[in-house]
Amino acid sequence: MKTSAVVFDFGGVMTTSTMPQRVIALAKESGIDWNVFVDGFDAHRLDYDAGRIALGEMYALIWAEAGLAVPEETTAAFMKADDESWCYRNERTLEWMKSLKGRGFRIGILTNMAPRFAREHFRPRFADFIALADAMVISGEEGIVKPQREIYDLLRSRIGLPAAELCFVDDSGRNVDGARAAGWNAIRFVTNDQVEADFERLA
Repeated sequence: MKTSAVVFDFGGVMTTSTMPQRVIALAKESGIDWNVFVDGFDAHRLDYDAGRIALGEMYALIWAEAGLAVPEETTAAFMKADDESWCYRNERTLEWMKSLKGRGFRIGILTNMAPRFAREHFRPRFADFIALADAMVISGEEGIVKPQREIYDLLRSRIGLPAAELCFVDDSGRNVDGARAAGWNAIRFVTNDQVEADFERLA
C-alpha cells in the first residue's frame, strides 16, 4: 500500500537538541551522577509527558529516590535547561515537511510533551511546523504517551487514513517499534540526510 502521510515526532526530529545533551553538562557541574537522571527519567518522564505530574514534581521524585538534597536554585537551573533544550529548531526538518506537503503527502505531528511545555514553548515557537499539520496529538493533552498503542490509533483516526499508509519518523527506537506494532511504517531519525533517503526508498 502506498504511503499517504508522514507523521513527525518533536524532540530530536523537529529540534537539533534533546534534553540530555544540555543537562549532562549541568549535572557534571553540579556533581550529580548522570545515572541518577537516567533512572529518574525512566521512572517518571512519561508521567510528566502525560500531564500527570509537573516538571518540579518530576525532579523532586528524582532527587528523593536518589537520596539527594538538592538546593532549590539547582533544581530551578535543571528545569530551565530542560525546557530550553527542546527549543533549538531543526530548520532542515521544516523544509522537508514543506516539501512533502507540496508533493501531496499529509503531515502529522505525534509527540510526547507535557501540556505546559506545549502551551508555553511548542505552540508559539514552532507555529510554522504546526501550521503544516493535518493532524496532531500531544501526549499531555490526551493523557496517553508513546509507545502506547492508543496514541498511534488516535493520530490515525484524526488524520483519517489506514495505518499502512502512515510513515512515522521518531528518534526513539522504542517509539518507532510502537508505531510498527500499530501497523504503521516507521523510520528512526538519526540525521536529516539519512531519514530523507530512507523515506524515498520506502515511499
